[in-house]
Amino acid sequence: MMPLPPVDRFNRVLVAFVEMKEYFVSISLFKDMCVLAIPVDRCTINIIINCFCHLNEVDYGFSLLGGIIKRGFSPNVVTYTTLLRGLISQGKSVEAERLFKKLVVFNEIKPDVVTLNTIIVGLRKTGHTSIAVRLFRSMDMESCAPDAISYNTVIDCFCKHGYVDRALILLYEMTKKGISPNVITYNSLIHALCNLDRWADTRRLLREMVIRNISPDVYTYNVLINAYGKARKTKDAENVIKLMIQRGQYPDVVTYTALMHGYCLHGDINEALSVLNTMRRKGLSPNTRCYNILIYGCCKNLKVDEAIDLFQDMPFEGLTPTIEICSRILQGLFHVGRHFEAQKFFKEMMPNHGVTLDTETCNTLLHDLCRKRYVVEALSLFHIMEGDDVIYNTLIRGCLQNKKYKEGCVLLDEMHARGISADNSTTSMLMDLLK
Repeated sequence: MMPLPPVDRFNRVLVAFVEMKEYFVSISLFKDMCVLAIPVDRCTINIIINCFCHLNEVDYGFSLLGGIIKRGFSPNVVTYTTLLRGLISQGKSVEAERLFKKLVVFNEIKPDVVTLNTIIVGLRKTGHTSIAVRLFRSMDMESCAPDAISYNTVIDCFCKHGYVDRALILLYEMTKKGISPNVITYNSLIHALCNLDRWADTRRLLREMVIRNISPDVYTYNVLINAYGKARKTKDAENVIKLMIQRGQYPDVVTYTALMHGYCLHGDINEALSVLNTMRRKGLSPNTRCYNILIYGCCKNLKVDEAIDLFQDMPFEGLTPTIEICSRILQGLFHVGRHFEAQKFFKEMMPNHGVTLDTETCNTLLHDLCRKRYVVEALSLFHIMEGDDVIYNTLIRGCLQNKKYKEGCVLLDEMHARGISADNSTTSMLMDLLK
């Protein structure tokens, strides 16, 4: 076009491709602009630095810093914030902290709360809690006051790592500074307190939310229902569901799954199955986790037929049974002495549903059966699966530990006939028996 459009038009095109996550396209267009001598500005180069950071090529991003200076511009807060975020996303958190402190010392940038929040959130996501906390504590010293996002990020860091009392101190620190906590603040704290069974503190925070006119969201209620379920306080969990409906928050799949889990832990399988029917009536589709919890509960409470019915229902919900679900049903069948059905399930039903147990899962299952003294059941399953060196060694050790010496010797002879050697653990156990 003549005259050439201003540079901001080109920048808009580049940004449009970035929003579509077409980072390579933006970089390619930038190269064309340079070849065709189309003017670029600092904003253009910042966009391309951002592209390289998204592509985990932060070193190329740093190489463009020279391009900014060469064209008579100075890198700004956006430039360095982008590069810092790029370093963090590539796991170079120590380098990011070092660069940030250097920039502040040499007055290259005057960080604002947005810059620091970007870095702290990034550090939290990559698990570098201690660095995030150090930077958070330096915010006041650098005349950059933290806001609600800063506090929420560090509170969540403390809660995730079990330092809930330190997180509570931060809650009261932020309120003293006139920074209002929100539902995100309280969700992190309530989740951590529930995990520690600190019910009195949990109730106190819920009362605080009411006083501050902060409405719990679905996540808050789900955390409470899950915690009550694990603590086998199913009545309390039911009351929370009634309360959330009264307050205009409607239960989702996570809500009902948490309630199911509580009933299964309590041994109320019929109530758990009733929750599944409630979900369906409300138009909510159960997921694999729902079935996993129900099948585990059924098998644990010796209701294997109900577990198999659920297993057969899964394809009608568009779900494929997992290896974990099949392992639970196998254990359940062996546990109630239905060996023939377990073998049939392994040889027929599982393949028909597209599930085959890998060696690691078979080994874990055999080890678990032996640990629970179901050696006969383990041998029964072993005879219908392919045995490798790991499985042979596991089963021989199981036989020896349960004083099934004859069965162990038969397996040992069979293993040697196949050219498989006993591992150190099995050999050591055999040597101890011969002493």
